[in-house]
Amino acid sequence: MSTLLVAPPYQRRIASVAQTTVGAPMGLAYLAGVLRDASQPVDVIDANALRLDLPAVTRRIVDARPAVLGLTAVTPTIDLCAEIATRARQSGFEGAVVVGGPHPSALPARTLTDHPAIDVAVVGEAEGRIVELVRRLRDSVPLDGLPGVLWRHGDGVRGDPGLPEPPDLDALPRPARDLLPMKRYRSPDSLRAHTVVATRGCPAPCTYCGVPGFFGRRVRRRDPEDVAEEFGELARHWRADHINFVDDTFTWDADWVHALCDALAERRLPDRLTWQCLTRVDRVDRGLLERMAAVGCRRVEMGIECASVEGLAALAKGIKQGQVERAFAAARAARLETMALAMVNVPGESASDVDRTWRLVQEIDPDQLQVAICTPYPGTRLYDDAVRDGALRTHDFARFRFLREAVLDNGVMSEDEAVRAQRRLQRRFWLRPRTVARLAARAVLRPRTGLAIARTSVSTVPALVRRR
Repeated sequence: MSTLLVAPPYQRRIASVAQTTVGAPMGLAYLAGVLRDASQPVDVIDANALRLDLPAVTRRIVDARPAVLGLTAVTPTIDLCAEIATRARQSGFEGAVVVGGPHPSALPARTLTDHPAIDVAVVGEAEGRIVELVRRLRDSVPLDGLPGVLWRHGDGVRGDPGLPEPPDLDALPRPARDLLPMKRYRSPDSLRAHTVVATRGCPAPCTYCGVPGFFGRRVRRRDPEDVAEEFGELARHWRADHINFVDDTFTWDADWVHALCDALAERRLPDRLTWQCLTRVDRVDRGLLERMAAVGCRRVEMGIECASVEGLAALAKGIKQGQVERAFAAARAARLETMALAMVNVPGESASDVDRTWRLVQEIDPDQLQVAICTPYPGTRLYDDAVRDGALRTHDFARFRFLREAVLDNGVMSEDEAVRAQRRLQRRFWLRPRTVARLAARAVLRPRTGLAIARTSVSTVPALVRRR
């Protein structure tokens, strides 16, 4: 009477020149750790890393015969989760199907009404409720009173859609990495790159981001000593040599970052591991970045979004171009590599605005660039506005792929124009001699990195040069 947690196979849908990392499903790994800590039998199938197709996933579910099947979904993968549940049902699976993650958190009732094979939708972080939820489902006990849990009831939906109290991160057990295919995770920085979550939550009001709605607007941070211990465990047990922090605003609290840097240095971890993080341009300075670089930080990724004042206002990003320029200059002075996260198809943006973004990219001169297409995900103000204004080009959530399709009508550019603008901006950057030379230099100076770049990027080069 076990629980089986499944991450759907989504890599082919999202792969891009700046999106080749295959990372662990940390949400499922944490849930598995909590269940195991409560002596509940659990297993995980990372179909994405294992490159399993839907029939193969179905066979594994049917063979495992779990009492509870748990799936995790973002908006462009909710259809995959529903298809997995449907195929499992058709193949004889009789247990309960639960789906969690950002999409069902934003649209829990709709998730159930749209997908009859799914029984339960969970809102927000589930670590504090997963043990009780599994117990009730296993023992056929009603789910009434569980916060943030909705379930199918006859032809309707019952339950509490509110965001429950988030868990204390320091009280959580380690993610159950031994249940994951750890040798399958990689990034362009290393074929032994692994993922760490040190903080959750973001107070920024960006209209396009669903993080505050899922993790809350308060940044919760783990004890820096415990994060450093996890670094050491990854190096010892899994031979990790590079860590990717997936926190949304890593440097929100500079004092916490300094404490983490001290903890890493005390354990001599910079001798064994490099790392990278994502943050905001208005939350860094040269002194902080230099301290991070001194203890193994290799790269910082920062959102610049677009160059137009009107576009930044529409996104409620809360940054100015001067802050962008200063942040990237500070990172360069600290000898850190940088990735700029840009966006096209912002509401009201024209082709000439995209050209302004390109000029900004040239000025800040990042080492890498990811160009997203502004996408209105459920749970964001951008989505609510798009629904209100009739600006969605499709209601097929499988097409909400921020690196592939323009599902938002921004009022200026057509769908084809928006996609071409994104592709052109990517080609201008990745095919310019300066970028090619830097990648070549990295490959020569760090042979392992060169191999990782080749292994993770080979399937995306054709997509970079061909037209849509």
